[in-house]
Amino acid sequence: MKVFVVGPAVYYAKFLKNVELVEKQEDADVVLFTGGEDVDPSTYGHRRHPRTYSNILRDEEEIEVFKKIRDDQLAFGICRGSQFLCAVNGGKLVQDCNNHAIGGTHEITDGKSVYDITSTHHQMQYPYNLGDSEYDVLYKSLENRSNYYKGDDEIDSDKIEKLGEPEIVLYKVEGNPVSLAVQGHPEMIPTSPVAEMISELVEKYSKEVKKV
Repeated sequence: MKVFVVGPAVYYAKFLKNVELVEKQEDADVVLFTGGEDVDPSTYGHRRHPRTYSNILRDEEEIEVFKKIRDDQLAFGICRGSQFLCAVNGGKLVQDCNNHAIGGTHEITDGKSVYDITSTHHQMQYPYNLGDSEYDVLYKSLENRSNYYKGDDEIDSDKIEKLGEPEIVLYKVEGNPVSLAVQGHPEMIPTSPVAEMISELVEKYSKEVKKV
């Protein structure tokens, strides 16, 4: 599986199985967006929350990379990268929440299996404004952890409390590449069961996009 890492943080790809890093985006099966600053709220049409810190130049550069991803390539994001993929696919972001930037792990579930994953973020994907066919929440927090979800008025806290805190989301928006967005940091625990599961998801969806 050939992976192009956007930016210098190539270690984000090290947990993936059978991975070959490539220097050119056009040679990749998977285009990986990594962690870092918050995504600027102008990217998804919201006002800035006081706790949001962003780098709009990075957003602009990565938007251009995203536009060049072919239909037979998988867009893959970790942490900030997952939030970026949510935003460019038409989703919104919770700009501040608590009990997730804990520097430890918490449990996520797909309704059948439960995994421990790292939790180091204060923002969160909000795909719930999209159409039902445009996204799948593959994994969410086993139990909602945050006491609040702050952002613009379009963020519906009641909807998050009802549908759950999204942790791994697959975006399938028409006109955009299929995008796998992982909020946690599997590269921090590369030999863990959750890292293996996420590696398998990346391989699965990178193969599926080639069949379409």
